[in-house]
Amino acid sequence: ALALCAETGDRVGRAHTHLSLAWLDEQRGRCRAALDHAQRAEALYAAADHVAGRGSALNQAGWYHAQIGEYEEALVACERALALQLAAGHRYGQAGTWDSLGFANHHLGRHREAAECYRHALDLHREIGDRYREATTLSRSGDCFAAAGDPDAAAREWTAALAILVDLGHPDAAPLRAKLDPS
Repeated sequence: ALALCAETGDRVGRAHTHLSLAWLDEQRGRCRAALDHAQRAEALYAAADHVAGRGSALNQAGWYHAQIGEYEEALVACERALALQLAAGHRYGQAGTWDSLGFANHHLGRHREAAECYRHALDLHREIGDRYREATTLSRSGDCFAAAGDPDAAAREWTAALAILVDLGHPDAAPLRAKLDPS
């Protein structure tokens, strides 16, 4: 796909392909390679003046920075992503970016900021009807509350996430059950 898009001069197609390759690398646990693909995608979207795509690529780059422990870099990339997504009116991208910002803040020990970011993400996920991502954000929010020393709030978030995943018949319900009943 990369070769065909390069042959035809399709920058946006190449950028989309790099984001797909980034996701595949993430699934294989190769987040440095995923970060490289996301950064290539961002450059291609920028060259094509594709604002929403650029925001998505920056959010993915931020997510991969966070996955490799580069939380400050994650915040920088995601804040840039959010500005672009707001300008483009890309609500789905905004939701994902708020979630990424929550994750990075949580891992920097900024639990209050993380909780606020997760709330923004949840509001948007609910507004656009993305129940699976609502559940993943609730799960991460629960992790944040647990790390902040609020087990009751953590259990509420995890219980809400579990209810959605059970309703969807999704296999991610099993790890949440274990968090709620570690015995």
